[in-house]
Amino acid sequence: MPTVESEAKVKTKVRFEELLKAHNDLIRERKKLKKKIARSGEKISNQGKSMVFKK
Repeated sequence: MPTVESEAKVKTKVRFEELLKAHNDLIRERKKLKKKIARSGEKISNQGKSMVFKK
């Protein structure tokens, strides 16, 4: 007999998956930005700390 999930549980699961995808997209974009900045040799600020990337 197949298990039937409640409507609220399904909606919660879908919302969680959307949030997880959005989070992963943000992380991926941040990594791309860091790589781009690292190539240019600019300084970036990370939680109040300065980081210098050299070419």
